[in-house]
Amino acid sequence: LSSNLKMWEMKVDAAAGAGAASSAARPSGTTDAADSTTSSTSGPSSRGRDGPYIPKAAFPGRDRWTTVEEGVEFLPAEGFVGHDISGLPPNLHRQLRSQLTNPYSVQPFVNGESDYDEYQQAWRYLGFVIDCDSYNYDDDSSWDGGTGEGCQRYLIWAAYVDLEYEGGGIGEYQYWDRDDEAWDATPCKYAEGGNSRCAKMDCHLDDTHFSLLGFFKHVSYDDWMEQLFKHEGFCVWSTEEYAFMKGAREAWPQGCDYAGEASDGTTLYYDLKPKNNGFFTVGLYTDTKCVEDYSGSTSVEDILGNLLVSGDGGSGDYDYDFASMYGTFEESLEAWDSAFEAWRICQPCLAHDLKNVGYGFDDDSMKGENYGIYTYGNDDYGGGYNANGADFDCYDAADYTNVNQCMKFMAKTNMQSATFRDLSLASSEGTLVEYVTSEGYSARRNTKKAPSPLGTGIFFLCSTLLTAYGGFMFYKARKEARNMPQFLEQPLSGVFT
Repeated sequence: LSSNLKMWEMKVDAAAGAGAASSAARPSGTTDAADSTTSSTSGPSSRGRDGPYIPKAAFPGRDRWTTVEEGVEFLPAEGFVGHDISGLPPNLHRQLRSQLTNPYSVQPFVNGESDYDEYQQAWRYLGFVIDCDSYNYDDDSSWDGGTGEGCQRYLIWAAYVDLEYEGGGIGEYQYWDRDDEAWDATPCKYAEGGNSRCAKMDCHLDDTHFSLLGFFKHVSYDDWMEQLFKHEGFCVWSTEEYAFMKGAREAWPQGCDYAGEASDGTTLYYDLKPKNNGFFTVGLYTDTKCVEDYSGSTSVEDILGNLLVSGDGGSGDYDYDFASMYGTFEESLEAWDSAFEAWRICQPCLAHDLKNVGYGFDDDSMKGENYGIYTYGNDDYGGGYNANGADFDCYDAADYTNVNQCMKFMAKTNMQSATFRDLSLASSEGTLVEYVTSEGYSARRNTKKAPSPLGTGIFFLCSTLLTAYGGFMFYKARKEARNMPQFLEQPLSGVFT
C-alpha cells in the first residue's frame, strides 16, 4: 500500500487443462476476469472474503482496470470514487474508506477520531527531549551530523480538541495576544453565523476546556519547523518575525557535530540543547554524543559566531538587515525565542490570519490590518477558489490557503507518537513547557531551574557548619563520659533487697 490502494485481480486461464497449478494459484471462487459477470467471495481458501482479492464484477466499468502483466490487473483507488464500497470484504472496506478520504478535507488528523471538525482542533509545542537509548528512525544519513554518535533530540508537541465547539470557526474563540499579554476577543465579532460563544483558545493553561488528543514527536525538527513556518507561521507572525525565522531555522545543528577547539585546547562538539520550559539553544559539549556540557570560558559565539544570523545578515526577499539588528548570538537567540513563543501557547490546527478580516462588512472599521493584501484566485483554496477572500484566510508562503497545520505535521514529516516514556524522560530533564495536560502534568513539577551558585554555596556552608557542630557535641559527650565517677561504673546488684 502506498498513496493508492493496489487491488489485484488474478486472471484464471479459461482454457481446458490449465492444470492444478493454475487452480492452486487463484483464490477460491474467482473466474476468468475477462468474461466474469458474477463471482463469489466465499470458498475454502484462506484468501476468502477477508482476503486481498476482489471480483471484478463488484465494480462497474471494466475499462478502469489496467493490465499489469499476464494474469494480473490493477485498479487505482480513484476507480472506486462514486461507487458504493459497503459490500466489499470488511478489511478492504476499511482500508478503502481511509484511502479515499482527502487528507486536507474537514476531518481530524488523528486516525480513528472521525467526529471532530478541523476548527475545533488545536495544538501547541511542548519542548525537546534528549534520548540516548532511542532508535533513530530518520532515513537521512546527514542527520547524524559529524560524529554519528549523538544522542537523539526529539521535538514534542500535543494536539487537543474542544468538545464544546458550536460551529463558529476561527471566530468562536478569543486568542492570547503576545504583545499585549491579554486575551483578544476581537475575532469573536467575525464568527460564522454571527454568533460566538467567544471561548478562550487556552489549551496551554491548566484549567483549559480542551481535551487531549495525543502527544507526538519528530526526530527531524527541521522538517517540522519548515512545515510550520511556511504555513501557519507565515500568517501568525509579523513580516519581520517570519523573515528572521525563515533564515535562522537553517542554522540549527542537525545532530552532534565537531565545533572546534576551545581556548584551553579542549575539543568541542555542538548540538541543539534543550532548556527548561520548552526553550532551546545551541550547546557546546566535550563528548561525541553531545551530552557532557562544556563548562569552560569559550562561548558558542566565540567558536561558531552569531550563527542564527545567516550569511550577510540579510533577509532574502525582505528588506531587513538582521546582522545589524541582532549583533550578537544572545540577541538573535532572544529574537528567536520571542517569535517561537507563539507556538508555546495554544493555536488552532487550521492556519489562520486574525488580522485578515472585514469581508462582507460595509463598515471600514471592521476591516483588519491585513484586509485585501493577499492575491486570491490562483491558489489551492480547499479544492476551489474564492476570488473575494474571507475572514481569517491564511494565504501562506507555499501558495495554500487555510491548510490544516496538524495534518501537515503528519503528512509531510516523520511523525511518531510520543510515549509515556518520552514524556517521563522529558519531565526528568526539565525541558517541557507549562501545563502539558489538564490533568496537572505541569511545569511546576516538570521544569527544573538551574540552581543559583550563591544559593548552592550557602547550602553547603550551612551543611558544613552543622556537621562540624554535630561532631563537636559528640566529642564533648564522649569526653564527659570518660570523667564520670568510678562508683557509677560499679554494678548495682545487692543494693536493693
